[in-house]
Amino acid sequence: MHCAIELFAAHGFDAMTMRLLGEAAGLDNSSLYRHFSSKAALVDAVLDRVSADVFGAVAPVLDPARALTLKALEDVCAAVGLHLFDHPMAARLIVHWIMSMGSQSAGFNVSVRATDKTRPGGKLLALLREKLDDAVLRGALRKHGAPEAIVMLLGIVVIRPATYGYLLKSLEPRRRRDAARAAWDLELRAAVRGAFAP
Repeated sequence: MHCAIELFAAHGFDAMTMRLLGEAAGLDNSSLYRHFSSKAALVDAVLDRVSADVFGAVAPVLDPARALTLKALEDVCAAVGLHLFDHPMAARLIVHWIMSMGSQSAGFNVSVRATDKTRPGGKLLALLREKLDDAVLRGALRKHGAPEAIVMLLGIVVIRPATYGYLLKSLEPRRRRDAARAAWDLELRAAVRGAFAP
């Protein structure tokens, strides 16, 4: 699965082929097709895996039974952002996923919708949206339109980790990874406060 995540992240959904995955994993196509009936089934499994991993990173700080506060939203965004900082290929894959949602191209269309509540990603987004709406009603967070708030959060926590791993190596070769990670945590929290503080 790790190999598939890396290849989809590097090549996108359209350009990555089962043959390319087979070559990278040292398997022939028939072996892959025994586990996944099609490329679409593989994409579904990969997206569910990445979403479940992100949900797992957030679960300790996003309590469904507790009201969302600004500090809790910071913790949620930091958990996602730091998870993606540690897994930049997952962040790049999520960017490809987001970009494929509105695509009208003749290329490969991703069937898993980010908002599908039966899937890990959709469950997380639905819970987060519910918590955001409640927090706005209580005056704990600044009011944004629901789609705008989710897009803002995605931009804060996903886009930077998708590119930062490469930038860190090329632009800041002397900066230690743990110092960069700590700086990213502070930056995430400041961005959330700036966007959502009442």
